[in-house]
Amino acid sequence: MLSVILIPALLAAEVFAVAFPNEGARLKSRQFDNRDPYKNWPSYGDLPLDASYPMKAAWGVWGADDVNGALNHITDETRRQAASEIQTGEAFNLNLELSFIPYPLLPERRPLVHTFQPGAGYTDDVITLNTQMSTQYDGLRHFAYSVNGNSSTYQYYNDLIPDYDHVIGHNYTSVLGIQQAAEKAIVARGVLLDYKAWMDDQNRTFDPFTELLVPSADLQKVAEWQGLPSNFSRPGDILIVRFGWTAAFSKLNEAQKQELVLGPGTYIGVKADDASAEWLWNQKLALVGSDNPGFESLPLTVTDHHVGWGQSILEFIDCEKLAPALHAKGRSTFFLTIQPINKIGGIASPPNAMAVI
Repeated sequence: MLSVILIPALLAAEVFAVAFPNEGARLKSRQFDNRDPYKNWPSYGDLPLDASYPMKAAWGVWGADDVNGALNHITDETRRQAASEIQTGEAFNLNLELSFIPYPLLPERRPLVHTFQPGAGYTDDVITLNTQMSTQYDGLRHFAYSVNGNSSTYQYYNDLIPDYDHVIGHNYTSVLGIQQAAEKAIVARGVLLDYKAWMDDQNRTFDPFTELLVPSADLQKVAEWQGLPSNFSRPGDILIVRFGWTAAFSKLNEAQKQELVLGPGTYIGVKADDASAEWLWNQKLALVGSDNPGFESLPLTVTDHHVGWGQSILEFIDCEKLAPALHAKGRSTFFLTIQPINKIGGIASPPNAMAVI
């Protein structure tokens, strides 16, 4: 549901006290060299680079005109290193069936419609879908900053979109569209943190359909339980957290699924606070994702903070075959590819995600 990352309780997929630059102001940006991208890298405490930017926003970290945000952590070298994760050659689809969630989690969203169009000796099919209905990659136009919830105050990563009319109106532009993620070529080392298996190992039960806030300290404990070092991540990694949400959802009958969707929308996820934001920033992750509806816990309760790192989120990732395969081999990392649809100005996309171990 978020596209920016993370919304903590001081802290994107939806708010840090927001102060916006003056109209026409020039972004202050970090001086960096592609040959040494982390020279002068700002700490979490250094954000934002300019007091006029939203609090803790990473505007200008990759340059004033940057459109890729955290995907800049992915380089030719990180792709090459990721290839070393392929050891057995086993491949795993990480995408749920498009109608896995038969009812939209928000009532204003339209359900998937699949129809057939017969021809002379051939058949086409036509699929109309809201890209938030199943496994999804949320792009940088999906969620906006706002000082008051009014579309007139919406702003996006690096302040590159003048107003909301440039997202959906007659002044529509393509900047920050999903095509930029498609063109980036997302190939990375994936890291799976299996919170569900960690809790099961401790005989601790929980309901993924409740507002359970998982602190970053627990994610670090999961990494240690899996045998990962304390500094387990490398720049350009993609972090996937398995909460057990999709596994639990798949066990519900149709009536229970509908009741859940029409309910209060309380779900397990990462605790949206300053500690989580700093922990994630320090990992230098290209993307984060999970098997739940929004990566962070829902409903969102933060109203006075918002981070804008240009970091997209993967949601409803299907980990149910990958996780046991990794555990059986004593592994937590894998080769991961993601290919969003190449639609100019698109908001989100099925990720077409695949893991190879």
